[in-house]
Amino acid sequence: MPPDVPHPIIPPNPAPEKETAPREKRSPPEKRTTPSATQTHLRNQQVARASITAMATNAALALIQIVVGLLANAFSLVADAFHTLADLTTDALIAWASRRAGAPPDADHPYGHGRLETLASLSLGIVLVAVGGGFVWAAANRLQATEPLPPVTYPALVVALLVLASKEGLYHWLKHRGQKLNAPVLVAAAWHARSDAASSFVVAVGIGASLLGAPALEPIAAAIVGFLIASMGVRFAYRALAELVDTALEPEQVSAIAETIRATPGVVDVHELRTRRMGHQALVDAHIQVAPRLTVSEGHRVAEKVISRLKTRFHEEHELTVGDVTIHIDHEPDQAPDAPAHAPVPERAELLAAVRHALGFPAFASDWLQIHYLGGRCELDLLLPAPVPQALRPFVDHPERRSEATAILRQQMPCIKSVHWYLALEP
Repeated sequence: MPPDVPHPIIPPNPAPEKETAPREKRSPPEKRTTPSATQTHLRNQQVARASITAMATNAALALIQIVVGLLANAFSLVADAFHTLADLTTDALIAWASRRAGAPPDADHPYGHGRLETLASLSLGIVLVAVGGGFVWAAANRLQATEPLPPVTYPALVVALLVLASKEGLYHWLKHRGQKLNAPVLVAAAWHARSDAASSFVVAVGIGASLLGAPALEPIAAAIVGFLIASMGVRFAYRALAELVDTALEPEQVSAIAETIRATPGVVDVHELRTRRMGHQALVDAHIQVAPRLTVSEGHRVAEKVISRLKTRFHEEHELTVGDVTIHIDHEPDQAPDAPAHAPVPERAELLAAVRHALGFPAFASDWLQIHYLGGRCELDLLLPAPVPQALRPFVDHPERRSEATAILRQQMPCIKSVHWYLALEP
């Protein structure tokens, strides 16, 4: 027996049920952690830099489109330039949201500012729906009445193709960065760039058709692309709204989290597992069951191991960043809702008073009493210190005195299932 554990002076009192689990103290409180502030800050800086790069690219392309569009009589190129300028506003929103999302938690935002990324993604979705709807509306109007326009020159087609290639390249770069940084807001911006490439394609087709004498192809293509853009916006807005209402992670991800928790040494089972997203992070709440007599410190350590595994192994194996984790320790399974309710059990103060009365020793310290609330009943551990107070010496030397005190306790408190007596070998 370890030196810091009191020595039992007699076997435990016979109990109705056999107890084989290790000893414990009261269940520890919920344990909560947050991700590294430095890692979060660096990640959000990278997201912001990617957004600023996209803004600079869009600004340069818009300037070229406006100048060439005016000189080449390509008013669709000018319109596409204003569409690009609208993207700049969106990219500015992304940069702002990423920087604000990286701010540390404060009194008003104890969980951090990750929801700002969600808000930015929702805004992008709304913009995509509006842009796509605008394409469809404009295309319908042009199909109904096409007015003669000044002749378009070939430089407009060259610029339209250049812009198309640039927007497509921007899409692939932003998507790659978004996946690498696990930043949904950058992935949304990438698809926004793809929608810009689609609109530039429509412009190129329209300019080409005008040069070839078939202007009606432009509004038809515009309507098709507008519908695709709007559908992408609906998907982004739906995902952002799902996050705002705390929708759980995908079932496969929840199962992987549960398996990771159960595989942690010291965990008997997991229940009441709840998950949700906040920006690029997953938030996890779980109740874990441990051995019923585990000490507070060991239960705390089990919770720490669970959190560590979720933040490392789960991220490496499933490519999902786990942020805030709340672990509640249970010493036994939760009672089923339809099970008969346990009778009320006394609190520590009542049990301590009963022990002091049964032993006839009012100075019996609270630290000498360990209480285990198991199955709706109480199990008591009486830890006699070293040196033993003179008034408690008879309970060490005479087993019948212990039996008498135990009988008194169980008579006073019917909820007491058993009483264990221990003697410390050293102070």
